[in-house]
Amino acid sequence: MVSARDRNVALGEFLRSRRGAFDPGLLAMPSYGRRRVPGIRREELALLAGVSVSYYTRIEQGAVTASASVLEAIATALRLDQEDRAQMYRLSRAGRETTEPEQLADTLQLVLRTIQETPVGVLGRSMSLLGWNRLAHAVFADHLPFETPWAEDGSANWARLLFLDDKVRGRFAEWAVQARDIVGRLRTSQARHPGDPQIEALVGELSTASPEFGALWSAHPVRERSLGLVRLAHPRLGDLLLRDTVLRPAEDDDQLLILFHAEPGSSSERKLSELRRTVGLGL
Repeated sequence: MVSARDRNVALGEFLRSRRGAFDPGLLAMPSYGRRRVPGIRREELALLAGVSVSYYTRIEQGAVTASASVLEAIATALRLDQEDRAQMYRLSRAGRETTEPEQLADTLQLVLRTIQETPVGVLGRSMSLLGWNRLAHAVFADHLPFETPWAEDGSANWARLLFLDDKVRGRFAEWAVQARDIVGRLRTSQARHPGDPQIEALVGELSTASPEFGALWSAHPVRERSLGLVRLAHPRLGDLLLRDTVLRPAEDDDQLLILFHAEPGSSSERKLSELRRTVGLGL
């Protein structure tokens, strides 16, 4: 059971990260001396949000549960975007406690078998790679056995592969963009499932094994929507430019169905067609 105190602490950490990232130059108020840390001061944010400094300080410290109206005032003062606002409210609520092992939904298994003309994969709540089709395997990680997502040891985790597997990392021409994206999705999932043992174990492992992950995790990125363009450096096909679509199926909204499309008539589309023939899909 995740306590109210734990939720408040998580929310306070998130607000500190956004206060630290706020550009002081956007404030229409006088400056009070040289700033020793990035972002704006608690006093400035409290003034903008219309609350006392002591009360806002207690919110950041996790000592109080802020009301919805106060949170909205803070979000407005910090100029949070839609994703950050949603994350703030997720953190302020209890969320869903889930302990069941992650398993690919039957309907998504059928989707993976049906779609062959574009790479498709499914991620679970801890960013576990629950399944992929042949083309996704060939595009992103053909050095691994195709059956890897269905292995019982649970080692097929996309966040783990992205940070700790050099061959997977090397597939992405803009690895830093992909890394922030997956950490943002993991942060969002943690807010939906506070205290989830699989998420907590993964975060502990990657925080120890990868300083890059630790730095990103501390920045509290948030991601729900599709990333957009994904630039790949495939060892055999060369450069690929794909556009991702991220869907949450109604049957299990903890699982992400991710499709990667090439622009019609593009060189990337031609390369995917070549790759389909190579892996025996013959389309």
